[in-house]
Amino acid sequence: MASRWPSSPTLRLILTAGFGGMLLIFVVAGVDSIRLLNQMRADSRVLRAASLERSRRLATVRSYILLSRSRSQAELRDALASALENLDGYQSSTLDETALLNSLRELLEQPPESTSVIQIDTRVQDVDARQLAATESEIQRQFEGLGRRLSLVLIIALCFAVLLAAGCIVYIFRIERQNSRRYQEVTRLSARLVAAQETERRTISRELHDEVGQTLGAVLVDAANLANRIPVEDTVSHRYLDNIRALADTSVNSIRNIALLLRPSMLDDLGLVPALEWQAREMSRRSGIKVKVAAENVSDSLPDAVRTCIYRVVQETLNNVSRHSGAKSALVSVQQTEGSIVLTVKDDGSGFEPAKTRGLGLIGMEERVKQLGGRLEIESQPGHGTLLRATLPMATE
Repeated sequence: MASRWPSSPTLRLILTAGFGGMLLIFVVAGVDSIRLLNQMRADSRVLRAASLERSRRLATVRSYILLSRSRSQAELRDALASALENLDGYQSSTLDETALLNSLRELLEQPPESTSVIQIDTRVQDVDARQLAATESEIQRQFEGLGRRLSLVLIIALCFAVLLAAGCIVYIFRIERQNSRRYQEVTRLSARLVAAQETERRTISRELHDEVGQTLGAVLVDAANLANRIPVEDTVSHRYLDNIRALADTSVNSIRNIALLLRPSMLDDLGLVPALEWQAREMSRRSGIKVKVAAENVSDSLPDAVRTCIYRVVQETLNNVSRHSGAKSALVSVQQTEGSIVLTVKDDGSGFEPAKTRGLGLIGMEERVKQLGGRLEIESQPGHGTLLRATLPMATE
């Protein structure tokens, strides 16, 4: 069934564009924030300078009024005129401030005898307080505007990041599901391959033993019958016949050994322990390593998959011991307990570092054991021999 997901290059392009876009948003937000902060600082300086100028003018008006408080009417009139003149350059910032300023002008324009100095002073303080409050309010409004803008940009960036993260999570889950399905498929194919391999080995072993072996056996019988018909004085014919019989006998032995190495018939006919004992004898004969087999409570009716797995693991392990370890002896132990069967192979060879040595043989053994739900452990150190332990559950029957 066709996938609805984009191809891998397209997904990589989408993710790259998404991360690039998110980074661009944060960069733009940062640059814009710096620009706004600088602009706000400049505006705040202008507002505070204007506020200070207005406060200075109001302070001047107040000083004129307070200093003329105990003087004559003429001096008070001059002070009011100076105060009005000083207010001409006053720039109000709000309508309320303008109303208070107009009220102050009206008080200053009244005749001195009807003007209360205290009332004028109070009105000046009101105007000053109002303009200071207006300035702080404007600065606060700018801060709030900047905060709203930054919050909006941050929310947009976070939403984009959340969407991108959700896409990444979905994509990762998809890859995990694909990998899991592929691993299961590979495991199934590997199990089928191993089963097909064992079936083919069994078939070839039977064919070699039954067909080729019997044919060569018949050749030996006919050669023996022919020897009785050749005159004793015909030494040349007897010599050729002896060569034929020797070659046939050697071929019979070679074919029997090949058949046993492919798939020992005793593994199917007699069970696991006799097959392991034969394998130990053959290894001792070929390599000179003293191999001993110890079995405890091993059933004669083990599942074929378990028998084959244990036999192949022992076969590969002993081959490795013979080729690489330089060992003088090895012990193969099989112990069956309730629910599991444990295989251990221990040698007194040179040992190795399992974490650094991963050959195809070891990988093949691990695959065989894992296919049956078991686990394979190797304990070894240079100069201290090697212990291999395979634990198989008996639920695979």
